[in-house]
Amino acid sequence: MVATVERLPVKNREERVAVLLNANAKAVNEKLRTELEQFVAPEDVYYSRSFEDARAISRTVLDKGYRTVLTGGGDGTFVGYVNCMLDEAASRRGNEHVSRGGAALKLATQPRPMPRIGVLKLGTGNSLANLSGASPKRLGVVEDVLRARAGEVGTNQDLHLLCHEGKRAPFAGMGIDAAVLNDYVSVKKDLGSGKMRFAGIGGLGYFWAIAGKTIPAVLRERKAANVEIINLGGPARQLGPDGKPIGREIATGEVIYRGPCRLAAAGTVPCYGYNFQIFPFAQRNPGQFQLRLTSMGVPWILKHLPQIWRGNTPATGMLDFTCDKVSIKFDREMPLQVGGDAEGWRKDVVLSMASEKMELIDFRARG
Repeated sequence: MVATVERLPVKNREERVAVLLNANAKAVNEKLRTELEQFVAPEDVYYSRSFEDARAISRTVLDKGYRTVLTGGGDGTFVGYVNCMLDEAASRRGNEHVSRGGAALKLATQPRPMPRIGVLKLGTGNSLANLSGASPKRLGVVEDVLRARAGEVGTNQDLHLLCHEGKRAPFAGMGIDAAVLNDYVSVKKDLGSGKMRFAGIGGLGYFWAIAGKTIPAVLRERKAANVEIINLGGPARQLGPDGKPIGREIATGEVIYRGPCRLAAAGTVPCYGYNFQIFPFAQRNPGQFQLRLTSMGVPWILKHLPQIWRGNTPATGMLDFTCDKVSIKFDREMPLQVGGDAEGWRKDVVLSMASEKMELIDFRARG
């Protein structure tokens, strides 16, 4: 069962908004800082350079009781801050008693509701910013902040997340998608901070990663890895190219798929960064994620990529399922990404729906 996180009531139309930015993001530059601080109180703007920074900022945000929090720096920034806030809130709820000198003392703690979350379009991967209609330009980002503060974006959408080893994220994957991410990180590292640094950042960096590393590596493979995927949750269903269920329900403990596989990815939102609609059916069954599999090689992928990018599913070559918990076991180590963050190499993972449900600000809607 998905638990709804406790919310703060709306007290008035004008409210304080916390703006949590990734100081390492290219778009979070001095110009943006100057423009933001012309309209937003400096004590409401927070910059993180590390996970430790994000954890400390999350504690402060909960302590101050912000109802609305905006993150800026891409999907990884959102994932980092949300996990820190959820973990901190859970820790406080579970720490109502402390032991001091052998005696249990009741802490005078107030409830720590989770704020609603808005995602500013300031990163390389902007799946949630695209999903929620965030403004693409620097001045538009400031306008989004001002609209949120003025109560002009009163509409929210439920955001379900999946979970891997305690980390909540809107998507995760093993195989080609994670390999692209690893190769992108490698390209950025290779180019360093020299004159060619620009070529390793953003879309251009992904192009060089895919063309120069990912595709050659896949072409060198003699055959795809084999995978076994088992349903560990409630009834799962296979989906056809139109997103409608086909076949019978797949019961707990049954094999969802066994065979060759180059991509095993799951998502609760339709897209990756750059509006790549890889999970077009992800939001049709709240409380479940879309699982997408393919064993196809580079020629097939390149041929169908424009179609897949737009969210259209080829008649053959892909398998889609809707599930709430699965075990994925490959016969060799595969690259893994969770929420757009590289997580190394694994042979097996378990993906499940997170128990928490978030509120995501919809910037397209007027309050």
